[in-house]
Amino acid sequence: MRSILRKHRQLWNRREYLKLVGVGVILLSIGLICMSQARLFLIRSAVHKVSSPDLFLDLIPVMGLENVLAWGIPLFLGLVACLFFLYPERIPFSLKTVGLLFLIRSFFVVLTPLGMRADQVVQAPQGFLQDLAYSSYDFFFSGHVAVPFLFALIFWRNPWVRSLMLCIALFVAAAVLLAHTHYSIDVFSVPFIVPTIYRIAQHFFRDDITSAAPTSIAR
Repeated sequence: MRSILRKHRQLWNRREYLKLVGVGVILLSIGLICMSQARLFLIRSAVHKVSSPDLFLDLIPVMGLENVLAWGIPLFLGLVACLFFLYPERIPFSLKTVGLLFLIRSFFVVLTPLGMRADQVVQAPQGFLQDLAYSSYDFFFSGHVAVPFLFALIFWRNPWVRSLMLCIALFVAAAVLLAHTHYSIDVFSVPFIVPTIYRIAQHFFRDDITSAAPTSIAR
């Protein structure tokens, strides 16, 4: 614990680190705003959209997993907060990479304005978290699966974090398919799209981890 607190003191007292975190917060905020605007665009134009058949979803029953998906969001955010506490040197790169993911995803969901299938409407949203899990119309690609998969890549050299995030991604992938909240292509495309986003982030933000880390870590 003392070593972690020492690491935080070293980092947060450095102007360069604060600047990297600030840029990361800005990029993440821009990504969230773009996602919000994309969702509004899709919801407003929902009346003009048609649903698409899905060979995979037609083979599996619908399960009511709205509470699992909804309340899993704050639990996952709590887990990420714990990771940021344990590994503060990863904060700038993580914020920027997730922001980049949201930016690219907001572009993708506007390009694929599909309507909900009849079996995707399990119940009306009952709050902010439920609205994130249901009735958003932003299908392609699945953000529920993409974010934990992205964190698995970001923390790939930490075996326990990598394994945990991959398990979460697999669990969420199964949950959104069983709940029929996503088309199957939204889920199965994630392992192909997210590594590309991660590589783009590595190219543009490649100096973030080493420049943000304390001297003892960067060596």
